[in-house]
Amino acid sequence: MTDIDSPGALAAKPIANTVAKTAKATSPRMAQGKRLLMEAAVRLASRLSCAQSVSLRELAREAGLNHNTFYRHFSSQDALLEEIVAEFGQQLREGLTQARQNAPSLADITPTVVGWTLDFALAHHAVFTIAMRERFGPPGPIRHAIEAMLAQLQDDMLRELQARGALPALPEATLRPILAIIIDQIFKMCHAHIEAPERRAERLLEARAMFETLMIGAVTRQAMAVQPGTSMPATN
Repeated sequence: MTDIDSPGALAAKPIANTVAKTAKATSPRMAQGKRLLMEAAVRLASRLSCAQSVSLRELAREAGLNHNTFYRHFSSQDALLEEIVAEFGQQLREGLTQARQNAPSLADITPTVVGWTLDFALAHHAVFTIAMRERFGPPGPIRHAIEAMLAQLQDDMLRELQARGALPALPEATLRPILAIIIDQIFKMCHAHIEAPERRAERLLEARAMFETLMIGAVTRQAMAVQPGTSMPATN
């Protein structure tokens, strides 16, 4: 936790530099026109209610290109948006993997990973906002691409946290729904962070409490299933 006195504080210090290095390292070399179109699409789509509502002429004008050059690089606007999501997802996955590996201890994993994700969302706020919006938009190839990206994030999270011994010994069928909840909540937290980044320290505390509460609850329910006579303690 960068702004909190905790064992995870030092682990989160280099996050800002890691964000920049990850974005630079994972951006593949491509034709300048293609890159200009992708960047223009992100800028325009972030200002509109629907990414698909951007016209080709408007997109080309924003990119500083002739509108006839679009089809040299993309077969359709959906193909353009899918590539934006794919590149964004690749950068996100590689950065999260690096953050999990860099956490010096199990106690540092949550603040390090969530801290990196918040910083990444802030540094890529336009495409992050588009992804959040399109995820809950009408069915189509863009929403499908985002859902596929989230499924990959869940696979990575399960595999990498198990490798570090950071998850309880529970069946995969039990862990996956919990990880889906965590990913969903962290994405919502990132959206809030874009609007109010000064509350970063508070969000790191919330993330740690959420992770611990969900895991403790899962372990408790598993124990109850093994011992059918056990009941949840009453609450006042």
